[in-house]
Amino acid sequence: MSLFAPAALALGLLALPIVLLYMLRLRRREQTVSSTYLWRTLVQDRAANAPWQRLRRNLLLLLQLLILAALVLALARPALRLPGLGGGSVIVLLDASASMLATDGDGGARFDDARAAADRLIGGLSGDDRLTLIRVGRTPAVLAAASADRAALRRALATAAPENAAADWPAAFALAAGSIQGLSDPRIAIISDGGLPEGLPPLPGEVSFVPVGRAGDNLTIAAQAARPAANGADLLVVVENPGPAARSALLSLTVDGALTDSRRVELAAGGQSAQSWTLPAGAGVVEARLEPRDGAPDYLPLDDRAWSLLGADDERRVLLIGEGNLFLERFFAVLPGYELFRAAPEEAEQVAAEAGEPFDLTIYDGVPLPDGPLPGNALIFNPQNPPADGDGEPLLTVTGVLSDTTAVRVAADPLLENVDWRALSLAEAQRVDAPALTPLVEAEAGPLLLTGEVDGRRVAVFTFDLRASDLPLQIAFPVIMANITAWLSPGRVIAADDNLQPGATVSLLPDGRATRAVVTLPDGSVWEQDVAGATAPLLFDQTQQTGIYRLAFLDDAGQSRPGGAFAVNFFDATESRIQPATSLRLGQAEVAADDAGLAGWRELWPWLLAGGLVVLLIEWWMTYRRALRRPLFRTR
Repeated sequence: MSLFAPAALALGLLALPIVLLYMLRLRRREQTVSSTYLWRTLVQDRAANAPWQRLRRNLLLLLQLLILAALVLALARPALRLPGLGGGSVIVLLDASASMLATDGDGGARFDDARAAADRLIGGLSGDDRLTLIRVGRTPAVLAAASADRAALRRALATAAPENAAADWPAAFALAAGSIQGLSDPRIAIISDGGLPEGLPPLPGEVSFVPVGRAGDNLTIAAQAARPAANGADLLVVVENPGPAARSALLSLTVDGALTDSRRVELAAGGQSAQSWTLPAGAGVVEARLEPRDGAPDYLPLDDRAWSLLGADDERRVLLIGEGNLFLERFFAVLPGYELFRAAPEEAEQVAAEAGEPFDLTIYDGVPLPDGPLPGNALIFNPQNPPADGDGEPLLTVTGVLSDTTAVRVAADPLLENVDWRALSLAEAQRVDAPALTPLVEAEAGPLLLTGEVDGRRVAVFTFDLRASDLPLQIAFPVIMANITAWLSPGRVIAADDNLQPGATVSLLPDGRATRAVVTLPDGSVWEQDVAGATAPLLFDQTQQTGIYRLAFLDDAGQSRPGGAFAVNFFDATESRIQPATSLRLGQAEVAADDAGLAGWRELWPWLLAGGLVVLLIEWWMTYRRALRRPLFRTR
């Protein structure tokens, strides 16, 4: 217990005059009487008030001293520090990162303990308290803002769940700092196992660290990567022991569902080991699994498995028809996932026939388009009119030449993102009439770039010759070519990283024939999306699970066509180190762990005043009870 105004205790000296008044004798006038028999009561009272005689027991004196003590203590403002808020506003940062899935050997996850700690804070709310609950995950979210409603806060807390990803603590700190603007004496409670990144800024107000977690034993697959080799693929798996003691583990490798190899790995405390394999050609899904073999526990199973896909996304075949274009050949030579075939105009039909299957993309560079529907998606440079004896309706018609090629209108389209078309210089361009296509870049007299979809085929048209422009010399050239090539290569998964982390966003490119996209998640559940008429990539963000995701597209007839697959792995060294922290470093300050959690001051002066009032009423009743019972005259 603490006193907010200890100087008020000096008022306790007022007890001395009260005691002295009871010890001093009252002075009365002497009177001679014939007998003292009837004056015994007067004699007793006179003896009790003899000056400086021994203080006798007196209930009224005790009650008056109790009243004084209650008043003095109330003025001193005693307070108890108890779990709860104790009045005011508090921001609770609830850690929902992957390390909170650790079990610590008691069967329940750390997040359950964190939720229980937050529930205790909610239970400690008083009338003036306001609590803001922030769930700190991959994207921090405010679950409840400045609320005093315990039921609503508990409902919001029940919706919180941990993620298979690292938490964005800088964003959470910014959110918390914004939530306490304008509040007096704000307090922040961080409920976590302490796995926060370094370099976090300080937080305003009083900060408390409520720790959860008890053990740090864990084994992890820290990295896994595969690359093509001469006769198959090379696989590298890095395993790590972030725990406090040396460990022994078994690393098993499964290829396409069949166990291929198992190795015993010895890991020192904080050590790691790199293991490599050469896999045969034709291998598809590779899974590595790490298991302890020393009897010690592994409290975070999330990082014990990893997957790699070999040849899951086959190379796209591109046919370049023209007299030769060094810029296009160099671009596709370095663009991953594409294989370029070249053919002169007179050889195009023969090359296509020998290929067996249709090409994924056909580039017409300064050559006439074929009569009738295009064989597939097409990229056209410097278009030429088809033969005059063709029977089909042409895709476009060249009507002249543009001499003024300065771009004056540029559409707001994702294909043109990060491309400055106004810096482009052209010698000339073709004036074309293409009603089925949409201009994206236009000069005063006609379009320079058109895109669209005709007969289920995607088409992009550059109305100029690359060699008659400075576009290949611009930094925008690989950007625009990559954007358009990706748009012209639908029906596949585009992943920005081979090692996707949980929560990442993946682009899915449906083709013109697809009506629905179907993704089968690692747990067997299915995600579906209508993609009929879609012209932009479909963003898929339901990647919280680790494992293999498989994509398929359905057409109008309900037939399914594979669209590729991708793997999501959990590789995060910070989250895999599950040893609970004893303190947090925020800015230059060190915040020690407080097992009692956030506590508030409960002032006792209202109870002391109430108690003093009750004693005062008792003292008044004791004093006047005798007077009310004593008769004024007694008769015989």
